[in-house]
Amino acid sequence: MSDLKQSIIILFVFVVALLGIANVDVFQESFINFSPVFFVLIAIILFSELMVVGTLIKAGVRLSQYAVIIFWLFVYGIVWYFYLGNERTIEVNLIQMLLVLLTAVLAYDVGRRVDQTELALESLASSVYPNRAMDIQNAKDLISAEITRSRRYHYPLSILTVRLEKNKSWGEWKEMKLFANDMLERFAIAKVCQILSDHARSTDMVLRDRDGQFALLCPETGPGSTGILAARIAEAVKRELDAKIEVGNASFPDEALTFEDLLDIANGRLLPVDENESA
Repeated sequence: MSDLKQSIIILFVFVVALLGIANVDVFQESFINFSPVFFVLIAIILFSELMVVGTLIKAGVRLSQYAVIIFWLFVYGIVWYFYLGNERTIEVNLIQMLLVLLTAVLAYDVGRRVDQTELALESLASSVYPNRAMDIQNAKDLISAEITRSRRYHYPLSILTVRLEKNKSWGEWKEMKLFANDMLERFAIAKVCQILSDHARSTDMVLRDRDGQFALLCPETGPGSTGILAARIAEAVKRELDAKIEVGNASFPDEALTFEDLLDIANGRLLPVDENESA
C-alpha cells in the first residue's frame, strides 16, 4: 500500500509541476513553448493508463513497462508527423516526447500497483473464506475435457451461473461492519465462493470470472437438480450474508453444445432465485 501511495504522489507532483511550469509566461518565452496537442496527449495517457492498464492485466494480458513505452513512442511519432512537425523545433519535440514517455511510465506504475493492491485484497478475502473455485479462463482445458466426456458418453451436463446482488442491506453480518463498501463486496463475493464450494459435489467444477460472477459446471446433472442446488445456495447466502443471489442455468446437449454457448444462455436467464422458482 505504501508503494502505491508513493507512486500516486510522484505522478501527482509530476503532472502539477508540468502544468505549473507550462503556465509560466517567462518559461514559455525563454525556454520552451509546449504545444496544446502535447497537453491533450498527456491527458489521454493519464486516462488510458489509469483506467485501462489494470483491466488489461486482470484480463490476463502481459503488459510490461517497455511495451507501454514503445506504444506511446509510436503514438507520439504519429502525432509528431501529422500535428507537431511544422509547429515546433526538433529539440522541443524531443523534450515533449521524453515528457510523454515519462508520463506514460509513471501512470503505468500507478495502474499496475492499483491492480496489485486489488489482487492482494482478493487474496486476503479468499484466505479468510477458503474455497476451491478456479479462474474460468485458466480452467478452459478442464471444461473442454468435461464437455467432451459428456458428449462421448451421452451424459447430461448442466451449468448454473450465480451472481451476488449488490447494494443490498447486509443486515447484522458482524464480520463485515468494519470494512468499507469495496472491501465488503470483495469479502461477500469470497464468502459466496466458499458457500458454492461447500454445496457443490466433488465432481462439480466451481468457476469464477474476473467480474466476481460464478459458474457451476455440473456433470451428469439435469436442469431439475440444478434448481434444487440453486435453492440451497440461495438459502445459505440469505442465512449467512442476509443477501440475495441471481441464478441462471442451461443444459447440455439440449440447449447448447459448447461451454461458451451454455454460459451465454445461463447468463441470459439470470434472475433472483424466488423469481426463478415461481416461473
